[in-house]
Amino acid sequence: MITALTLAPVVAALLILALPERRARSVALAGALVSLALAVWMLVQFDITVAGLQFSEKVAWIPALSVHYFVGLDGTNALVLLLSALLAPLVVLASWQHTDRPRTYFILLCLLFTGLFGTFTALNFFHWFLYWELVLVPSFFLIKLFGKGEERHSAALNFVLFTVLGSVAMLLGFLFLYEQTDTFDFIQLDKKDVSVSPLIFFAILAGLWVKVPLAPLHIWQAPAYAAAPTPVAMLLTGVMSKMGVYGFLRIIVPIFPEQLKQHADTLMAFALVTILWGAFLALRQTDLKRLLTFSSLNHVAYCVLGVGALGIAANGLKVDAHALATQGVILQMFAHGLAAAGLFYLVGLLEERTGLRGRNEFGGLSAVTPRFAAVFFILTFCSLGLPFMAGFAAEFLIFSGTFAVAPGVTVAATLALLATAVFLLTMLQRVFTGPVNEQYKSMPDLTRNEILILTPIIILVFWAGIYPKTWLMFSQLIP
Repeated sequence: MITALTLAPVVAALLILALPERRARSVALAGALVSLALAVWMLVQFDITVAGLQFSEKVAWIPALSVHYFVGLDGTNALVLLLSALLAPLVVLASWQHTDRPRTYFILLCLLFTGLFGTFTALNFFHWFLYWELVLVPSFFLIKLFGKGEERHSAALNFVLFTVLGSVAMLLGFLFLYEQTDTFDFIQLDKKDVSVSPLIFFAILAGLWVKVPLAPLHIWQAPAYAAAPTPVAMLLTGVMSKMGVYGFLRIIVPIFPEQLKQHADTLMAFALVTILWGAFLALRQTDLKRLLTFSSLNHVAYCVLGVGALGIAANGLKVDAHALATQGVILQMFAHGLAAAGLFYLVGLLEERTGLRGRNEFGGLSAVTPRFAAVFFILTFCSLGLPFMAGFAAEFLIFSGTFAVAPGVTVAATLALLATAVFLLTMLQRVFTGPVNEQYKSMPDLTRNEILILTPIIILVFWAGIYPKTWLMFSQLIP
């Protein structure tokens, strides 16, 4: 089942090669919808009373090296897989009017979908790393070939260089880890008492650090997000930024608990710096894409703050701090992925209609485009963490877990919420309130197709905020 979900976009890519170019978008959409249907079916069938893997598939691949094709679903990856599968068809729909080399564009999108699905389901480092790197290749070409502005070339190159350096460090770390453990299997490594050189731990940590990213290795992010086509930016911020966080939960937390315990304070300190620095950088931006990029940097760092809390002893507390932090991190990945992808899509629509994306170049759009403004406000309020929206439930869980074990860092991190409120509310004020700019009085509101793309995002934002139990139950049995 998981294999079919992962390879459906590859089949679509092969069909796009064989069929007339005008069919490319329809075939890509069909492949993405198949993956979404399979993901939804598995989550509906998911047994929340059973700890451990479900829907697992394991086949010997290179037995001499303990390499198996091994995939499975559990509380750690269920929601992020659903997020990826949901955004895949929405990204294709957002690309529906794309006419520049559509065959190449949609093939690259399909390969990117497969890389994401594989990264979130593979449980053996060998083929997990193949998927991890597969994501990089189509992303690079999508930014370089189809991005906007001359900076797309340097942005794509920086994206590759930073990511490849992190990946090389991770690969070397796992090769040395294999020398000591004789396995690449994440589940077996979880059960072993892994006592390794700090260099191995830091090498693997570096690969995840770049992908999240955390300061100071975040400098590739803003140029890449700003230069990427809008649908690709939706995937970059909505899903790809979660790959690093997922790696922390799948690799660092279960396989290196002692090393995480030793360096938890340092990890939380860097997460705090990234939270505050992301908010500060966002305050200085007038380009809406860059503003949202640094907002994303800020929000994803909350996840790493929660991961750091998992390395701090939590004995004798009145609450299960580790369970709260774990569930908060997983829900935050889901909530932020929805809100950020939706906001990048809306900014892309604004740029498409006006040719501009400067925060100070608009005004009064709520009177001209009320539906557009309403959705933009909802997703912004979700990012702000307002009650009854997904962002509030996720951040409340993270802060509850981290405050129990590291109150000082948590209080400092909440200060960034004030800065977040300032730059997001300022954005809403400048774009949507005040007198209407004459040249935008005839700007069209959201079309029916655009509403179709945004509707599932809005539904899930409220669903996860009003009744988070539906989504938290997948991760309730994580040890």
